[in-house]
Amino acid sequence: MTNSSGYSCLQHHSFSTSLIRDPMPDLIDHQHVERPRRHRRRRSSMLLPSLGLLLAGAGVLSALLGLGTAAPAQGTAYSLPPPKGSAAIGLAVAGVIASGLLLGCFLACLPMICTLFQYWRALFFFWFGGRYSEAGARLGLERYACAHLYSLASVLWLMKQPHYRTGTFQDDMLTNLRNVVLPTGIYGVPLSLWARTRVHTIFAILFVLPTAAFVGGWYRKWHGLDTSASKCFRRSLLAPTDWFQLWRLNCRLASMTALATKSADFELEDKWKFIKSCMDKKIPVTPVMDQPVTLVAKDVLEEGGMGIHVLQNVLHGGRWILQEKLSNCDAVKQLLPEKAPLSTMRVLTGSMGALKDLGSPCVRRPKAFCLATVWRAGRQGASTDHSCIMVNVPNGLSSETLGRASSSAHWYARGWKSLGMPVSTKDGSISAHPDTHMVLEGKVLPGASRAAALCEKAHDELMPGVPLAGWDVAFCPNPNGGDEPELVLLEANLSCNFFRGDVEWTAYTELLDAHFLAIDAWRRSR
Repeated sequence: MTNSSGYSCLQHHSFSTSLIRDPMPDLIDHQHVERPRRHRRRRSSMLLPSLGLLLAGAGVLSALLGLGTAAPAQGTAYSLPPPKGSAAIGLAVAGVIASGLLLGCFLACLPMICTLFQYWRALFFFWFGGRYSEAGARLGLERYACAHLYSLASVLWLMKQPHYRTGTFQDDMLTNLRNVVLPTGIYGVPLSLWARTRVHTIFAILFVLPTAAFVGGWYRKWHGLDTSASKCFRRSLLAPTDWFQLWRLNCRLASMTALATKSADFELEDKWKFIKSCMDKKIPVTPVMDQPVTLVAKDVLEEGGMGIHVLQNVLHGGRWILQEKLSNCDAVKQLLPEKAPLSTMRVLTGSMGALKDLGSPCVRRPKAFCLATVWRAGRQGASTDHSCIMVNVPNGLSSETLGRASSSAHWYARGWKSLGMPVSTKDGSISAHPDTHMVLEGKVLPGASRAAALCEKAHDELMPGVPLAGWDVAFCPNPNGGDEPELVLLEANLSCNFFRGDVEWTAYTELLDAHFLAIDAWRRSR
């Protein structure tokens, strides 16, 4: 779960609100990471740190002057002070140094302290019954910040509520966070630790997230990824743009909407129901094998009944979907290394359809709309494109030109695998595929715009009551020949993330704001 935050100053998206200007990043192979430019420091942003350093320097200078008077050279006209006076001078000098350093650190961190209290104030505002509709004016926050903090504060209530695909939202957190870590560069501890009890979660929200944002802000400042540690800290706590916190925000939105509307559309998270619905609606989807009724797979070396897998076909009462392995079309293969997996495009779409069930008035966006498009370029020898670099496809609805790439590998490095890995990286830090060294930026992915349009249509026809959906689209060889690939939907993820792609922030903020406003009203009416 760039985030969140896990040193959440991790992505660099353009955002319209005053809180989000310097987005954030994620990791990748160092061979193809371009060195960030050293930005000129703005005088205004350096005023408080400079004043702190000046005071600290004054303390040191006072110490030097004090030491000089405590030990005069031989032959001077005055005598050394008595031992008690020397001790007093030493203590005074130490006090000046300590006071200067403490005051300097305080002034340097003062903007962060103000942000932290604003963060805590917002959480307690919602915890003690504050209305979402009043949060902006009462807390002085933009709409996106209100949506993020409202959903974050709702976790304690949501944990024990039923979840649309598992027992409770807490169960879903324990399942999906067990392989995600907070990047430290030393040792990766699964984030599911903080979902064990409500006490763990409260501690994580109040203290772990701010600590991660503090360390991440200074890390990014020192490594040239951000011009201001305090701005990065503020962004991470109040209006995050990292992939992890966006993912968790989307998960909370999906869970609360499903709980409020009880829409059957959320059942399409089930892969078999999704495939059947696509076939009924004539939407291209991965084909399913009717035969065999039962498939038996054996390991060539295992003995004694071990290594045998019996798979009952879902079309004949079983629970296994049997499919032939799909392959990439030639145009996609040319962008990948040999023995690369099926490399799909993630299209994230939004819909306002659930607002009707929530009793909200009509909105300006009656149809589903695309929010982000990212192509996952698989790694050599990998079995799936979960091992990949994530290539941004800017303006996916109108353009098929690839942008720069990112990776979130350090977020999945459990245990000592995290040792030596970066705490934070920059979005778009990869220009070439790490296996082929081919520069992907500027290359064309044929069919990308058609894939985005297909997903908008699928969202409207299959699940209009789901606010966000992440679609996986495969680019397969055209069975009729020709250069255009055959587009096939693999599945839809309803608790989805943006894979560090460019986000349509205005539309995304409108969607969040409208849904949480309606959900808050629903919660109060129960």
